[in-house]
Amino acid sequence: MEKGLENLEKNAVAIAQTAKNASLELRTLSAEVRNNALKAVAKSICAQETAIIEENKKDIEAAKTGGLSHSMIDRLTLNPKRVEEMAKGVEEIAAFADPLGKVLEHRTLKNGVDISRISVPLGAIFFIYESRPNVTIDGAALCFKAGNASILRGGKESVHSSSFLAKIFSDALAEFGISKSAVQYIDNPDRNLLGSLLKQSQYLDLVIPRGGEGLIRAVSDQSKIPVIKHFNGICHIYIDKSADLDKAAQILYNSKVQRPSTCNAVETVLFHKAFPKDAMERILMPLRDAGVEFFFGKRGIEYLDLMLSVCLVNDVKEACEHIETYGSHHTDAIVAEDAQVLEYFANNVDSASVMLNASTRLADGGQYGLGAEVGISTDKLHARGPMGIESLCSYKWLLKGNGQVRE
Repeated sequence: MEKGLENLEKNAVAIAQTAKNASLELRTLSAEVRNNALKAVAKSICAQETAIIEENKKDIEAAKTGGLSHSMIDRLTLNPKRVEEMAKGVEEIAAFADPLGKVLEHRTLKNGVDISRISVPLGAIFFIYESRPNVTIDGAALCFKAGNASILRGGKESVHSSSFLAKIFSDALAEFGISKSAVQYIDNPDRNLLGSLLKQSQYLDLVIPRGGEGLIRAVSDQSKIPVIKHFNGICHIYIDKSADLDKAAQILYNSKVQRPSTCNAVETVLFHKAFPKDAMERILMPLRDAGVEFFFGKRGIEYLDLMLSVCLVNDVKEACEHIETYGSHHTDAIVAEDAQVLEYFANNVDSASVMLNASTRLADGGQYGLGAEVGISTDKLHARGPMGIESLCSYKWLLKGNGQVRE
């Protein structure tokens, strides 16, 4: 092995071991200490708003020089409102009930042994994301609230913003005598280091990649650690012939235009073929005025921009079949007034979030009352949909006996 690669391997082991050791400390912290530390993080974010935005400007300038797309720059950009939202998100997480030590199940066995299933931290989490620096705070706060140490690896596009935010977080922890290593930020963009960290299954318990399909597939292919993932967000809205016109217009506009660069923005609208043509035009006109470009008949595309596929289907059954074939099991919606049509859609669309007469943009941990989310999972094991605090916990069985043995 070349010396450079050997050093990276050693560095990866050291980082992973440090996270594991920090996780052993965190799992014994009281809820009060964790919550007070999070409140201190939120306070520090507000106090350092100007400095945060100045660091972010460095990333934005580099992004423009590097030719990043408009949608990527939007994800990267921090402004006073987004900084305030970050701080508020941390405060909300601090206010949530402690997810640890909860009795998830309890009973007494026939032999008199008392058995309980108790929520516990996962341990050490490797969190990989791209250009949204606010995710640095979301990920660290959620992991910490659930008693987990975190290794954060943001995209090189956000290195100034994310590293500064991570320092704010770890400095706040130090005020409470908590190891700064509970939150580690990786500012080295070398992919060999990433690959080495993904091999550290003896120290790390979970990998959460958050970003584009290419990132998530690359992480999933390399990792020897369990990975929570969603590859893309090909979200659909089916507008039934029974749909209320005003509801359909409002829901579709919000789902596409409000923030088109997110994974829960709609990418395809399916109209019932009997939906009046003039009504369809009235629904689509505001989107066109907002700059949306339409592609008729195209299927299964994640645009992450002001673009939308438009298709006609025979009925709700065909709409569900279309979504099963071309969707990504992320978030899909229906607009309809027919109760039977709504029920059919709810029962037959196998997505992490299914919206009945509501915007796909509501698929979000904060909107679900989970606090800021660490990501969205389209997997079916362990976690599905927006991942809040409880998705970052595991459990253990606790048995209390009085000398019982197995017969």
